Amino acid sequence: MYARHAALALLLSVAPCLPPQAKAAAARGAVLACRDQADIKRAFRPVSDKAAKDDPAYFRARISAGQCVQLMRDQKLDVDQRDGPLWCVRPAGALDCFWTHEKAIDLYPSPPRAPGEQPSRKKG
Repeated sequence: MYARHAALALLLSVAPCLPPQAKAAAARGAVLACRDQADIKRAFRPVSDKAAKDDPAYFRARISAGQCVQLMRDQKLDVDQRDGPLWCVRPAGALDCFWTHEKAIDLYPSPPRAPGEQPSRKKG
Protein backbone atom coordinates (compact mmCIF):
# COMPACT_ATOMS: atom_id res chain seq x y z
CA MET A 1 0.00 0.00 0.00
CA TYR A 2 2.79 2.40 0.96
CA ALA A 3 4.68 1.61 -2.25
CA ARG A 4 1.61 2.45 -4.30
CA HIS A 5 1.25 5.87 -2.63
CA ALA A 6 4.98 6.55 -3.00
CA ALA A 7 4.84 5.72 -6.72
CA LEU A 8 1.85 8.01 -7.19
CA ALA A 9 3.55 10.83 -5.29
CA LEU A 10 6.68 10.40 -7.38
CA LEU A 11 4.66 10.49 -10.60
CA LEU A 12 2.81 13.63 -9.53
CA SER A 13 6.04 15.38 -8.54
CA VAL A 14 7.85 14.50 -11.80
CA ALA A 15 4.98 15.20 -14.21
CA PRO A 16 5.28 19.03 -14.11
CA CYS A 17 8.98 18.74 -15.00
CA LEU A 18 8.33 16.82 -18.22
CA PRO A 19 8.31 18.81 -21.48
CA PRO A 20 4.84 19.64 -22.78
CA GLN A 21 3.49 17.28 -25.39
CA ALA A 22 3.68 18.54 -28.98
CA LYS A 23 0.39 19.78 -30.46
CA ALA A 24 -1.05 17.95 -33.46
CA ALA A 25 -1.50 20.24 -36.45
CA ALA A 26 -1.52 20.21 -40.26
CA ALA A 27 0.04 22.25 -43.05
CA ARG A 28 -2.44 24.65 -44.68
CA GLY A 29 -0.81 24.27 -48.08
CA ALA A 30 2.50 23.57 -49.77
CA VAL A 31 5.07 25.50 -47.75
CA LEU A 32 8.80 25.49 -47.13
CA ALA A 33 10.22 24.55 -43.73
CA CYS A 34 13.93 24.63 -42.80
CA ARG A 35 16.12 23.40 -39.95
CA ASP A 36 17.66 26.87 -39.53
CA GLN A 37 15.53 29.91 -38.62
CA ALA A 38 17.75 32.15 -40.77
CA ASP A 39 16.79 30.15 -43.86
CA ILE A 40 13.08 30.47 -43.21
CA LYS A 41 13.43 34.20 -42.49
CA ARG A 42 15.18 34.49 -45.86
CA ALA A 43 12.35 32.59 -47.54
CA PHE A 44 9.69 34.95 -46.18
CA ARG A 45 11.46 38.25 -46.86
CA PRO A 46 9.79 40.63 -49.33
CA VAL A 47 10.19 39.85 -53.04
CA SER A 48 11.13 43.47 -53.60
CA ASP A 49 14.40 42.80 -51.78
CA LYS A 50 17.14 42.83 -54.46
CA ALA A 51 18.92 39.83 -52.95
CA ALA A 52 15.73 37.75 -53.25
CA LYS A 53 16.43 37.03 -56.93
CA ASP A 54 18.95 34.33 -55.92
CA ASP A 55 16.58 32.64 -53.49
CA PRO A 56 15.03 29.96 -55.79
CA ALA A 57 18.42 28.40 -56.56
CA TYR A 58 19.48 28.73 -52.92
CA PHE A 59 16.40 26.91 -51.63
CA ARG A 60 16.58 24.18 -54.28
CA ALA A 61 20.12 23.48 -53.00
CA ARG A 62 18.92 23.55 -49.36
CA ILE A 63 16.11 21.07 -50.15
CA SER A 64 18.56 18.78 -51.99
CA ALA A 65 20.90 18.88 -48.99
CA GLY A 66 18.03 17.99 -46.61
CA GLN A 67 18.27 21.31 -44.76
CA CYS A 68 14.77 22.29 -45.91
CA VAL A 69 11.64 20.30 -46.74
CA GLN A 70 8.47 21.04 -48.68
CA LEU A 71 5.41 20.45 -46.49
CA MET A 72 2.26 19.36 -48.33
CA ARG A 73 -1.31 20.49 -47.79
CA ASP A 74 -2.98 18.65 -44.85
CA GLN A 75 0.31 16.94 -43.91
CA LYS A 76 0.14 15.95 -40.24
CA LEU A 77 2.64 17.83 -38.07
CA ASP A 78 3.58 18.25 -34.43
CA VAL A 79 4.41 21.75 -33.20
CA ASP A 80 7.50 21.45 -31.00
CA GLN A 81 8.58 25.07 -30.44
CA ARG A 82 7.42 28.61 -31.08
CA ASP A 83 9.54 31.71 -31.51
CA GLY A 84 7.30 34.64 -32.38
CA PRO A 85 5.81 34.08 -35.85
CA LEU A 86 8.14 31.13 -36.51
CA TRP A 87 7.16 27.65 -35.40
CA CYS A 88 9.28 24.53 -35.37
CA VAL A 89 7.19 21.64 -36.69
CA ARG A 90 7.95 17.97 -37.00
CA PRO A 91 6.25 15.92 -39.72
CA ALA A 92 4.40 12.96 -38.22
CA GLY A 93 6.86 10.14 -37.57
CA ALA A 94 9.95 12.30 -38.18
CA LEU A 95 12.62 13.05 -35.61
CA ASP A 96 13.77 16.43 -36.92
CA CYS A 97 12.09 19.76 -36.37
CA PHE A 98 11.79 22.33 -39.20
CA TRP A 99 11.01 26.05 -38.85
CA THR A 100 8.22 27.66 -40.85
CA HIS A 101 5.81 30.58 -40.54
CA GLU A 102 2.87 30.25 -38.15
CA LYS A 103 0.35 31.21 -40.84
CA ALA A 104 1.28 28.07 -42.78
CA ILE A 105 0.13 25.81 -39.93
CA ASP A 106 -3.42 24.93 -38.92
CA LEU A 107 -3.48 24.04 -35.23
CA TYR A 108 -7.05 22.76 -35.40
CA PRO A 109 -7.32 20.80 -38.66
CA SER A 110 -10.73 19.46 -39.60
CA PRO A 111 -11.14 15.70 -39.35
CA PRO A 112 -10.55 13.76 -42.58
CA ARG A 113 -13.58 13.22 -44.78
CA ALA A 114 -15.10 9.77 -45.06
CA PRO A 115 -14.61 8.02 -48.43
CA GLY A 116 -17.08 9.42 -50.94
CA GLU A 117 -18.02 12.37 -48.72
CA GLN A 118 -18.26 15.67 -50.57
CA PRO A 119 -16.56 18.79 -49.21
CA SER A 120 -18.91 21.26 -47.55
CA ARG A 121 -19.91 24.23 -49.66
CA LYS A 122 -19.02 27.69 -48.47
CA LYS A 123 -21.87 30.09 -48.05
CA GLY A 124 -21.38 33.34 -49.76
